[in-house]
Amino acid sequence: MSEISDNVTFRRDSGEKIEVLQKYVGLKARQEGILTVNFRTPPENIDEIKTFFTGFKASESLTYDIGETGEVKCYFKGMAPLLQQTDEAGFGYSFLSVTLQELQEEYDDDELPSCGCG
Repeated sequence: MSEISDNVTFRRDSGEKIEVLQKYVGLKARQEGILTVNFRTPPENIDEIKTFFTGFKASESLTYDIGETGEVKCYFKGMAPLLQQTDEAGFGYSFLSVTLQELQEEYDDDELPSCGCG
């Protein structure tokens, strides 16, 4: 049985990728395939993440893969400003939010396989 990796990998069509520990990534599904990806990391880890997403154009395609369970195709929608915050214990952290839209595959009803049971 294969192990699930501790990373979330984001990959551009060019092959450029970034891997972030799952404990620093929060995913929130919204309406109509919109996904908010929240990065909450120590300040020294955020620059690589911000640099990776800064180069994206609106609607540029990419994939994400949670724990090497399979790539999900999506489009880049935008990035919120970087925030520097402090938790309850007084430790500083960086917070960055990226919005993606999952690629919705459209199917032609005439091309769908038929079970032959009708």
